[in-house]
Amino acid sequence: MNRTPFPFVRRTGNAGFTLVELCVGLSIVGTLAGQALPALLKLHQERALRATAEALGGDLRLARAEAARLSDAVYFRVSGKGAQACYVIYTGNRNDCDCAGGQAVCTAPGSAVIKAEWLPTQHPMQLRSNAETLQFQHRQGLVTQTGSIEVSLAGGASIRQVVAITGRVRHCYSGVKLAGMQRCA
Repeated sequence: MNRTPFPFVRRTGNAGFTLVELCVGLSIVGTLAGQALPALLKLHQERALRATAEALGGDLRLARAEAARLSDAVYFRVSGKGAQACYVIYTGNRNDCDCAGGQAVCTAPGSAVIKAEWLPTQHPMQLRSNAETLQFQHRQGLVTQTGSIEVSLAGGASIRQVVAITGRVRHCYSGVKLAGMQRCA
């Protein structure tokens, strides 16, 4: 008795792909991956830049809040240059604490570190500031020296945290456009 597996189904000897079809498919996938990979890398770096800039802005607001909470002046100091830069939030006297040696150290006995941060090493970021030390006053939350601190990528995108004399922090971008932010003036 001759049986067919299922009505209307015919089996032929052509199962699978030919070598030409496989090569064409792999070349299309390779071309698409080659175009998508740089865009994904740029997106990953921009997200890291935004996260670092948000942490910096949060730490500036922390310094202002700690000055009010402790009823004492709190200092925010940027040390180092470029990718080796860090910042430290501390109490005591101006320029008593530093974080440039890879560890936050205070020289005077009355000074204490509240927080210290270093740039992440896995992303090519730089930290620049036009004011080395900002002093947050405890009475009105004012800053004795206004300034801006900028975090930037090697590709040109940068986010600037601007500290007004009132101690308020705002951010803007310069260089490559970043969605959801205003351009720096």
